[in-house]
Amino acid sequence: MSVRRFTLTWRSPWLLIPIGLTAGALLGTTVPATMDPEETPATLVIVSGAEEGAAGARQALLDLWNESHPATPARIQQVPGDADAQHDEMVRYARGEKPVTADIVNLDVTALAEFAEFHYIAPWPADRIPTTEYEALMAQPRASCSYHGTLYGLPFNTDAGMLFARNSLLGRKPTSTPTTYTWNQIKTVKSSPFAYGGQLATYEGLTVNALEALWAVADERRAPLSPLGVPTDPAVWREAVTRLFGLNDTDRANDTDRANDTDRANDTDRVIDPASTTYHEGQTTAAFGAERIAFMRNWPTAFRTLYENADQHPSAAAADIVMTPLPGPAVLGGQNLAVLTTSTHGDAARELITFLASEPSQRLLMQLGGYAAATTRTYTRREITNARPYATNIRTAIQTSRPRPQTPHYARFSDELRKLILETRAAHGKPPANLSQRLTAAAEGRLPPR
Repeated sequence: MSVRRFTLTWRSPWLLIPIGLTAGALLGTTVPATMDPEETPATLVIVSGAEEGAAGARQALLDLWNESHPATPARIQQVPGDADAQHDEMVRYARGEKPVTADIVNLDVTALAEFAEFHYIAPWPADRIPTTEYEALMAQPRASCSYHGTLYGLPFNTDAGMLFARNSLLGRKPTSTPTTYTWNQIKTVKSSPFAYGGQLATYEGLTVNALEALWAVADERRAPLSPLGVPTDPAVWREAVTRLFGLNDTDRANDTDRANDTDRANDTDRVIDPASTTYHEGQTTAAFGAERIAFMRNWPTAFRTLYENADQHPSAAAADIVMTPLPGPAVLGGQNLAVLTTSTHGDAARELITFLASEPSQRLLMQLGGYAAATTRTYTRREITNARPYATNIRTAIQTSRPRPQTPHYARFSDELRKLILETRAAHGKPPANLSQRLTAAAEGRLPPR
């Protein structure tokens, strides 16, 4: 089977993509290639979590690929659940334990080291690295694609935690959008039932929120980070846990009735929404949309969800919804596409990955789907700045973001970090004395497997 190189061209910039248009019309593509009558299509299977929202940007790109590559069409095999559940399913695909044979996995950035270490994914041949697409990537997502100096994939999208605020709940509207809000500014807002909400349910979201709180406090106090990139100073942990769960959290930690109580007149702590301990990203977005909280921590795609739910144009939503970098460094998120070692279509799979990671594809994903583009140039495009009012702030958050530890045992590290956060919460802000040793043991795989 021959593999055809595919080139995207652009006809003209547009302000907002009409969802009804075909992907080919959106990207102004070349004439689709014609498949030899004797060739049999070899479908490339991408294992991925479900795409969020109604835009269907990822599928639009695959439709475009399929129109132009009839010999190697592609489809997404969806895996259900949150980030933890999706990881476990992708391991099963990599081990050949599923009935569908997959070619590509769409990995969370934290999983690439594990999949590389255990030979689930194949290294990118050094003589076939797509230089143009690789060099167009921002430094942070580009670094996340390698393990021990070897390239294993390219980004489908990148990500970084953002702070969302509602102008209508901030009392006096600022004369200009602030570059960032400080924690002191956040915790003094009293115009909603609670000032702030994040993702504190016991899953990867809690790990991400905890790391961001720890980094913010450590930077403020100029506290050092361990080799894993995590502060271990007990005072930093105490303050970070307070920011995550609230000043009066230890008094209500086991009081489930009050966790859903919005009448806080007699409670001195109106900062943290106590229901955050049940929130994933979607629940936080819903609480923010319902004006239960004035600020929320979330990923950039939440902005799209908010204006879709309100049936608004992005520019109208931006009049009230502000998106800025967090008070401290954000966790680098995103997903990387890599070829499974069991794939028999490695060359075609890498060509597809290169197409999906290219700047025109990243531009479509950001403009139509609200994903954070992994390519630097995308953020200066006029069509992007018109359609995504806070594109510059997203770029800043990515450029100042920090990665989670790159270890093949990241799942165990994340589990242990969450346990330590919850133990510190239960101990009224006092972290375990062996905190550093436990994190190191988990990251090195010296704890029992989960």
